[in-house]
Amino acid sequence: MKYRVIHQTKYVYQAPASLCHNMICQGPGQNPYQRNLNFDCLITPDPSYQSERRDFFENHWIYFAIQRPHTELSVKVTNEVELLYPDWLYVQPETTPPWESIRDWLQTTDAMNDTRQFYLESEFVRFIPGIREYAQKSFQPGRPVLEAMLELNERIHKDFDFTPGFTDISTPLEEVFEHRKGVCQDLSHFTLSCVRSLGLAARYISGYIETLPPPGKPKLVGADASHAWVAVFIPHLGWVEFDPTNNILVSDQHIRAAMGRDFADIVPLKGIVYSGGGQKMKVSVDVRKM
Repeated sequence: MKYRVIHQTKYVYQAPASLCHNMICQGPGQNPYQRNLNFDCLITPDPSYQSERRDFFENHWIYFAIQRPHTELSVKVTNEVELLYPDWLYVQPETTPPWESIRDWLQTTDAMNDTRQFYLESEFVRFIPGIREYAQKSFQPGRPVLEAMLELNERIHKDFDFTPGFTDISTPLEEVFEHRKGVCQDLSHFTLSCVRSLGLAARYISGYIETLPPPGKPKLVGADASHAWVAVFIPHLGWVEFDPTNNILVSDQHIRAAMGRDFADIVPLKGIVYSGGGQKMKVSVDVRKM
């Protein structure tokens, strides 16, 4: 399946900004099941300086500075990708290894080199009271890891209400757990906390899901906006992706932009601006089949 994603962010300043420094992390994502066909980033007004780099996680970053007065800033990122069906869709969950054997294997030297940063706490993923007990209801002793993860994914989807506006990025995980409300970022961070508290490796993925569903299919929650989901490491399958917001095992509807330990590693657009007033921001995302 081929998709075109247009992610546009626009700032309007109350007073002219004399200077801004910004960083963009909106793709193209690196993944064996995603072929990146075309990428374009249009910044208005034209930057005084612009550069690109890849970070520790191989995410693509664009840095730019505008060093003259401006009252608006527009960043339009276009991604064209082809998505492939992942191998994990063809695996019977009951045939995967017991989750404890993976936990123990992750402590070996070879595994730690690639996965250690993904089973530790991070800025937005803390091991809060009750989190391990919540996860263990699905991760019973000896249970196949994919079977356990699918159940955990389903439980989080049922137990938590998707409630835009109830949280923001500063809302602690304890509050999300207490009220059982949040958005895709919150549900993904909660899932990561569950999985990592058991000693398994899991990472945060940002990206998009298609805006218009196929005929007869329901519209996915989080469409027309940036989306977030998680990936759990399973030997011989790699990083298997789960979407707790929609209770699905990721197939060919999720376009990856970046991945990290949590949202803090891959903020889509961040920076500083020198201005004497406030600002208004508008974000639009359009995902279309090609």
